[in-house]
Amino acid sequence: MRTRTLAALGTALLAVLATGCGGSGSRTQAPPTQAADRIQAARAAATRAADGTRPGGTLNLLGVLSGPQLDAYLGTFAPFEEATGIKIKYESTGDVYAVLQTRIAGGNPPDVVSNSSAGQVAQLAQRGKLVALDPFLDMDAVRTDYPDGLLKLSTVDGKLHGIFYNTAVQGLVWYDPKTYRGPRPPATWDDLSGWAEQASAGGTPWCIGLESGPNSGWPGAVWIEEFVLQQAGPEVFTKWWQGDLPWTAPEIKRAFQRFGAIATDAKQVSGGATAVLTTDFTTSPQGLFAKPPACHLHVQADFLGNALAQSVPGVVPGTDIDFFPFPPVDPARAGSVEISGETLALLKDSPQGRAFMRYAATPEFSALVAGTGQWIGANRRTPPEAYTSTLSRRAAQVYADARTVQYAAQNAMPPAMTQAFHKAVLAYVANPSTLDAQLAGLERARTSAYRS
Repeated sequence: MRTRTLAALGTALLAVLATGCGGSGSRTQAPPTQAADRIQAARAAATRAADGTRPGGTLNLLGVLSGPQLDAYLGTFAPFEEATGIKIKYESTGDVYAVLQTRIAGGNPPDVVSNSSAGQVAQLAQRGKLVALDPFLDMDAVRTDYPDGLLKLSTVDGKLHGIFYNTAVQGLVWYDPKTYRGPRPPATWDDLSGWAEQASAGGTPWCIGLESGPNSGWPGAVWIEEFVLQQAGPEVFTKWWQGDLPWTAPEIKRAFQRFGAIATDAKQVSGGATAVLTTDFTTSPQGLFAKPPACHLHVQADFLGNALAQSVPGVVPGTDIDFFPFPPVDPARAGSVEISGETLALLKDSPQGRAFMRYAATPEFSALVAGTGQWIGANRRTPPEAYTSTLSRRAAQVYADARTVQYAAQNAMPPAMTQAFHKAVLAYVANPSTLDAQLAGLERARTSAYRS
């Protein structure tokens, strides 16, 4: 079974909300036009990336995007193509890793891959299939512009093998400002859960939907990841996804229990555990706008607010939908942020490939990524004014100001471990008394998943 990453699932959510929940009143917005000065700045950055030359030629790029998102993505490379004469030829596939493995085995890898699983990028680097970027990138600038937690993901044997081009801030808590009466933002998880406990006397505080076809369970995994990070910290979080911490460790069990205290309690979550298990993740946010509201809070990544504003008639960002970051369980963990995103990696060393990766590492390119209205630019020097919506600008600020940035654990784990994680989330919600058995099963899966 193929495990889709959070970035790919976010794309699915955007597509469904844009076409479905608004009915005949839905309105999918075209990507905004990029500002002329930013396009010119990107051309200049591309010229510098190619050392002032026009090498020409073609660069083959393998990725998962299609439709309007692909059009927006390719638009960020147009200044590079114009400045360098290098043509970007994009190959779209639903399963990047499988196609890439076949291409590598056949001796015909693409020049560049855009992969939403940083764990897979690291595996390729460990196998010697990727070009190290350190010899030709300005590594001082890279270390300044990107969070250490993201650089470490693509660093193997002390060499960097990948650059994030976009991010999505995970675990944001969404609400309708007209109906939510709780703390904004809560200083700690106890502040939020205390309000939720009081609010449950007059209605359910939360909506959660875990259904996602073969990837069902992933939204619950996000909750658990947030609890691990927000209560145990980045060191424990990293040891966990790297396979160096047992699933039976108390830090992991407590994270499951905190999630279960909401997801299995009919007073806390709309519809109780049955609805949590059967409601599609694309449908669950609509409970915020039911008449009367089915819930007041929903956990999802930064793209949710803009998607709802585009698809639900009458929803205005900031007025009808807003967010705050997932609050720390331990106040010392304030400023800890989890993200997903796509990594660009180079498989063939060439002047074209080097110029492309240099360009991809610039804040000028990242400003164009922000200007698409689709993503948060991964470069932390991305200017706030490049973002096309207030919600995106605020999410980008959460990312830029974070004290620690960690990549989504389920995307960094080996695929077999991720699949076992998702299944355990579902089994636990269905029967909370099996938690110890679920964790023991995950521990058995760990011993084999990290060996393959």
